[in-house]
Amino acid sequence: MDYQRDFTMNYKALFAIPALLWLAVATAGQVKDTRSIHQQSGPATVAVLELYTSEGCSSCPPAERYLHEITEKYADKKQFIALAFHVDYWDYIGWEDPYADPAYGDRQREAAMRNRLRTLYTPQFVLHGKDFPAFRNIPKAIDIVNDIKPRADIDINASLNKTNLLDARISISARGERAKSHANVFIAIAENRLSSQITDGENEGLHLQHDHVVRKFIGPFTLKGKDRLDLRKEIAIDKQWKLADLSLVVFAQDSVDGSTHQAIRVPLSGLNSN
Repeated sequence: MDYQRDFTMNYKALFAIPALLWLAVATAGQVKDTRSIHQQSGPATVAVLELYTSEGCSSCPPAERYLHEITEKYADKKQFIALAFHVDYWDYIGWEDPYADPAYGDRQREAAMRNRLRTLYTPQFVLHGKDFPAFRNIPKAIDIVNDIKPRADIDINASLNKTNLLDARISISARGERAKSHANVFIAIAENRLSSQITDGENEGLHLQHDHVVRKFIGPFTLKGKDRLDLRKEIAIDKQWKLADLSLVVFAQDSVDGSTHQAIRVPLSGLNSN
């Protein structure tokens, strides 16, 4: 019904200091041991663009380069969030993808079932819940999603403590009955500027660059028929992850058709753990 039908129609068409001074500085540092970020979603629906990929798949590097290109080109012009889910079902060829998680393959299978696909494949783009093989038309399709009135509002307060624990306080407010009954809320930590030197498998000899890599994925959470859902999640940030390249992503997705009710991305580069 309504906007999802409109999107589907358009989608088909588009195919040393002194001791006292040191003590004062140290005390001040102990008091201010966190920095917080507050962000709210806006009036347009932010598109969620998912890429299912693998370092063991020879067809995936071009798709990842394309994802990087459109992010660089349209980040300031269009409202979308990219998430790269590395799947593990290519690992048997000889190269184990260090960013893969079996749960991401499960998520891809759910998307395949919604889209009535017979098989899984990589690379696969999924936009607004739809299988999107005509990936060159993604920028135009993002415009269509942005014109849709959101079905939810998202508010985030995030802080990082001295033990690299991210404290995320999230509120999701429904705009109407659809979100109350069908919104699935997910939380992701994504990282940019990752790389691997591949020494086996289909991409042997290649040095691969990755952006938007999902490092952690949590959910779903549901509103259970209520107008609002308040979440507080403490998420451990691995010391090997680069804080300057991390983002916290929260989105509400329709449990039936996979469409995005609303989404928000919060860069974590503004946080410090002192």
